[in-house]
Amino acid sequence: MNIHWQDIPKTIPLLIIILGLYAVKFFIALLYKKRNEIKSHDNFIIGINTIYYILLSCLLVILILLLLKVNVKEFFTSISIIAAAIAILSKDYISNAINGMILMFNNQISIGDYIQIGLQKGKIINISLLNVQLVNDEDDLVFIPNNFVLANDFINFTKGESRKTSIEFLAEIKFIESIEEIENYMNENVALKNKDVIPETFKIKTLSVKQNTVRLKAEANLNTLDRKNERMFKRQLINAWIQFSKLKNKEI
Repeated sequence: MNIHWQDIPKTIPLLIIILGLYAVKFFIALLYKKRNEIKSHDNFIIGINTIYYILLSCLLVILILLLLKVNVKEFFTSISIIAAAIAILSKDYISNAINGMILMFNNQISIGDYIQIGLQKGKIINISLLNVQLVNDEDDLVFIPNNFVLANDFINFTKGESRKTSIEFLAEIKFIESIEEIENYMNENVALKNKDVIPETFKIKTLSVKQNTVRLKAEANLNTLDRKNERMFKRQLINAWIQFSKLKNKEI
């Protein structure tokens, strides 16, 4: 099928709409950034861009059909059955896309937030129509489907301004005289020496007790939400626990 260039003037209104759509998107993003003093992209900007690209794709398809002298109404009517079948087969993707738009336009999670969803914990670097992308503490890139995010409970450490960090460890009962002994040792050798830790918040909790072992959790609040400092604090706790275990082993 050949393109009839004499019919190009019929596409001028559509081209004006495309340019107008870009202008609306540009000025909305500009005003939003200026009003909220935002320099980089956030959820709202990503949402606006996503809507713009979806509408732009639809308009470009219509533009191509007009250039090819295809009856737009008849074309979409003829493929409606096929489109319905595709929609049924790709319902999970459609559901993910809808949930992605919901995440983009609410303030529950945002780009840069540190969150935990299920067993995954990390910093959000992007929200797309299909998934939420995290960088975890091991610097791995994790993709979590939007359906899973909205269907499960999640913790937003950034929004809640939570500076609490914790680490669990397993102790043999024969090495322990009391929980207070471990707490005092960890406090003196880690919490009181680490300037990023609020000393009075440090404590040891008992999670479970078995015949020969006890599962403990050391936790404390940090002065900042810096994940590098958090990892360093956890490493110091592990090293202190190793030293404590060696001392108790020598005593036995």
